[in-house]
Amino acid sequence: MKKIVVILMVLMISMGSFVWASGGEEEEVAVQLGELTEPITIEVWYSLGANYSAPLQVIIDAFNASQDMITVEGVYQGGYATTQEKLLAAYVAGDPPALSQLEQALVGSFVANNALIPLESYMKADKEFDVTDFNKDITQGATYDGKLYGLPINVSTPVLYLNRDLFREAGLDPDKYPTTWDEAYTMAEKISSLGPDVFGLRVYNSGWIMDSLFHQFGGILFNEDNTKSLVNSKEIKEAMGFWKKMVDDGIAVYQGGGDGSTMDASGKIGMVMRSTGSIDWFKVNVTFDWGVAPFTLGETKAVSLGGGNIYMLEKTTSEEQLAAWMFLKYLTNTENQVFWSTQTGYMVSRNSAKESPEIQEVLNTDPRYGVTYDQLPDAFARPTVEAWPEIEDLIQEAMTRIILEGESVDILDQTASDIDELL
Repeated sequence: MKKIVVILMVLMISMGSFVWASGGEEEEVAVQLGELTEPITIEVWYSLGANYSAPLQVIIDAFNASQDMITVEGVYQGGYATTQEKLLAAYVAGDPPALSQLEQALVGSFVANNALIPLESYMKADKEFDVTDFNKDITQGATYDGKLYGLPINVSTPVLYLNRDLFREAGLDPDKYPTTWDEAYTMAEKISSLGPDVFGLRVYNSGWIMDSLFHQFGGILFNEDNTKSLVNSKEIKEAMGFWKKMVDDGIAVYQGGGDGSTMDASGKIGMVMRSTGSIDWFKVNVTFDWGVAPFTLGETKAVSLGGGNIYMLEKTTSEEQLAAWMFLKYLTNTENQVFWSTQTGYMVSRNSAKESPEIQEVLNTDPRYGVTYDQLPDAFARPTVEAWPEIEDLIQEAMTRIILEGESVDILDQTASDIDELL
């Protein structure tokens, strides 16, 4: 039987968690070289269904075939929120998987309860691993209090998908995309004049899309230490009011929840805010001429990082953690990042992968893939407050009431108060 010579982390563990020194400082972790001498099976939970699970399984199968000590089983858990709920339940029960994917904004509760293992000790001990190869703009989405907790798998920013056919029909230059929200309004107005069932923009009630919009108008959701909601600031009220005006004026259509793919593929929407990870979906499902433009339309050039990272869980054995690290390292190596990106449309997070001949060929052949990379200097990590799922629901509810039910943006005052009770 082949043996994998690895770095065995002997962790100071108390009741399945790291021992923490007074003042919140992590105790030093003992590290020694060692070997896995017994085969081990671990699970990785993930939230990527549809066309994303197949390439992930290819990587898992390749890892399992590369050696005979570690068997990784990929388990689909549903969407981001469902995965979070199941993972919390498993952690409380003392039986979490060794690895799990989590959407960036949903990890606050795990960090607050020391449920995730910081990766610094592993990275320092493993001389084969070069964290400096990862794009810092991307890894900020998995960094909390200066510690890196996860490694990126599906990374994206929102971009603006353009129906170039509708641009032409409206007398617009399909190669000239909007660079400000005022320009977007004017273009959407011309596109919507093409017919009663044609809209210039699809307004999407999504947390990470809204967060981008708020930042572009100069607003932020929380104060510096995440102890008070700022969702009722004049900047966020202005942002919410702008989208409301677009819908009220009939130039934008509001999609409150669920999948807007049917709308996006209909050919009746001029501009769509959606993940860069949807590029391959557009290539398969859309028949009209389409393009991709930056989603940095505000005076503040800002887009939120989206997607998920893979995290190692506490309340697992040192052997399980070792196996988890070995797979995590394999999953995010340069070769697999290139494969994943070319199969899904998500961006790579390693500089070496970005510069690979395969990715460079993609970028040179189809510049639409490059827009999200161009936006990275303007990207920001989303908030990681413990109660984020409940907070996001409150904001989305307020947005629906404002845009669809005609309520004033001043209802955000109550929303802010409700959020404060959760912080």
